[in-house]
Amino acid sequence: MPRCAEASCSRWRPERLAPGWAIGIRLNGDWYCSRTCVQQAARAGLTDETSVPLPPARRTLRLGVLLRQFNAVSDEELIAALAMQRLNNSRLGAELISRGQVSPEQVLRALAAQESVSYLTAFDTSRVTRGPSWLPAEAVRALGLIPFDYNSDLLKIYVICAAPVPRAAVRALQKLSGFTPEVYLVNDSAWERALREYRTAPDTADADVVTVPGLDDAAALVADTASADRAVTMRHVRWDRFTWVQVEGPTQISNVLVPEAMEGTCQVAHMPH
Repeated sequence: MPRCAEASCSRWRPERLAPGWAIGIRLNGDWYCSRTCVQQAARAGLTDETSVPLPPARRTLRLGVLLRQFNAVSDEELIAALAMQRLNNSRLGAELISRGQVSPEQVLRALAAQESVSYLTAFDTSRVTRGPSWLPAEAVRALGLIPFDYNSDLLKIYVICAAPVPRAAVRALQKLSGFTPEVYLVNDSAWERALREYRTAPDTADADVVTVPGLDDAAALVADTASADRAVTMRHVRWDRFTWVQVEGPTQISNVLVPEAMEGTCQVAHMPH
């Protein structure tokens, strides 16, 4: 293209007139004459819908039915727990555990069957500290998925989460990381302990980590990264609670999270190639 790719700009590429005059910035392969034009293009791109669709509703058995099928509770115990659950506005599994009628392991097994995923009754949180740690902690918290291992040959990343499985977040992680997540369900307390243990890798923790509000500031950060590296690729995906923007240049990958509800706080961290 002989002109700047930003629709509102009509500036000609100078190298068309003077070969070797290397100015301008490339975003997703297109040439832009200035940081301002890159920012405008990035903001327009972030407005485009690149959503991760929610999976179609699956017909799943209710937790109480599954526990009954597993012979974990009797009909009478289940009816009494359901009545107390409505009264206390609590979760059925927690209500049954508090009444001493099922074990946490039985509830976890039923929840995993409900979600059609594997589960771990015990989880060594040291696996989190030894596992892949390129995601910023803020991204892990937003996704609700904690990585603990990966297989580079199979392009798989193994993650734990608490019920319910955040299906849209799983698809977002796959889309931007290129790794297929394999999900293991753990109980809430194990997930919280693992989250406290998760740390971004030392070689990325000392990189710039900034907080910006909204898509306008996310576009500005894309423009800053593009101005520094001169040629970058921007990808983004939106799921039910966040927009995740990824900017890849020759030396680094930047990740930006923008909460959907109010385009609020956005966390950015850099990952080495």
